[in-house]
Amino acid sequence: MTEEARTEKSISDELNKLGKQVAEALKAAWESDDRRKIQAEIAEGLQKFGDQVSDSAKKARESEKAKQIMTQAEKIVAEVRACNVTDEIRNGLVTGLEAINNELARLLERLEAGKAAAPAAPVAPAAPVAPAEPIAPTEPTQQA
Repeated sequence: MTEEARTEKSISDELNKLGKQVAEALKAAWESDDRRKIQAEIAEGLQKFGDQVSDSAKKARESEKAKQIMTQAEKIVAEVRACNVTDEIRNGLVTGLEAINNELARLLERLEAGKAAAPAAPVAPAAPVAPAEPIAPTEPTQQA
């Protein structure tokens, strides 16, 4: 198997593993007790908030100004209820996937740059290669 085929196979394998792990992580996050607890807390909090707004609105219904405030409060409650946690999850996933894609793009750029810089076939050097550091002169030895 050539190095290029091994690299392509490795990238394919890793992307496949990444896809499976992302799916498993999402499934685990969705099915987690923490998510259920947070969802229950949010629902309970919104319910209490709605109850408090309704109680306050009932107490203030006598005046026209109170009716206007009640209408505005009901609009706010509706907007809060319409807000969805999935938007936050979606934004987090997009950010994570964007980071992964950026890193993969950098890796591909390095691989392509290395591929372009490498000669098609290995070429033997025409002349001996000079040492990186100069060789220190040795002292002459005396013969007996």
